[in-house]
Amino acid sequence: MKADYLFDNVESTMLEYEKIRGISSEYANITVRAIAQTGGMGRGGHRWHSPPGGLWFTFDFTHQEAVESFALYAGHCLHKLLSRLYRLEDLKIKWTNDIYFQDKKIAGILCRYQIVEHFYVIGLGLNTNNTVDPEIIPTQAVPLREILSYDVSNEYLMKLFIAEMNDCKQLLNQPSSYLDYCDANLYGKGRVATLEQGREQIKGKIMGLDEHGHLLLDCGEVKTISYGTLVNIG
Repeated sequence: MKADYLFDNVESTMLEYEKIRGISSEYANITVRAIAQTGGMGRGGHRWHSPPGGLWFTFDFTHQEAVESFALYAGHCLHKLLSRLYRLEDLKIKWTNDIYFQDKKIAGILCRYQIVEHFYVIGLGLNTNNTVDPEIIPTQAVPLREILSYDVSNEYLMKLFIAEMNDCKQLLNQPSSYLDYCDANLYGKGRVATLEQGREQIKGKIMGLDEHGHLLLDCGEVKTISYGTLVNIG
């Protein structure tokens, strides 16, 4: 069975998804969307500002095993979709889970794998028709409406993204197909950035991705990075 939920205002769609999944095990596919979130969840425990107008939703994606580069697969699917729909130039994939347009953040993707039940829970925050408040959001962000000069359909985009994820899922058996795409569209490639790993920081030039989706960072010698957050990309 399939179940779709739309809420006016929740703490986060991912938390609502977990509540519904906990009491509705008969549903095979659950999608939870909210008009607004008061505590949208981002990577590394960060909060995602989620006012009315944007696209904030969580859904599940069945796959028999965890894939190390899955977040990049999801980013590849979103990048391809937005590029195809709106013919956006200078749209980039930031390692490992964000979409940027001209140094401004459009979207963030959060992926969690459920080992026992063999599926991913995927949360997407996409700035579409919302207003970005620079006093609330410390990093630069931009909604699609500002780029395109017209509103987009959140429901339509949500359905298209879920379809894109499912239609391309055979690529998960051959990660090089989407990792090459991500490398070619990698945000900050050739630029100097700081990588945060907990309290530690590493500074170096972004060289690209390896065959596993790890980041290659030139710090005098090329280091292979499997986790962390890129900040201060010059």
